[in-house]
Amino acid sequence: MKIIVCMKQVPATSQVEIDPETGAMKRLTSKTRTNPYKLFALETALQLRERLEGIVTVLTMRPDQARR
Repeated sequence: MKIIVCMKQVPATSQVEIDPETGAMKRLTSKTRTNPYKLFALETALQLRERLEGIVTVLTMRPDQARR
């Protein structure tokens, strides 16, 4: 079985910097963490992989710091 899990980095704080020109969050200057609900999805996928001998692939649209 092939399982795909979509992961996302979210701000680790409620105070984020917004670029005044683009209106986008400044990801390089803000601390981020993995969305906790996505961690539940990843854990479930890993459990399924163990039971069904599958392969888990994680997809993310990430800034460079999401590689950790």
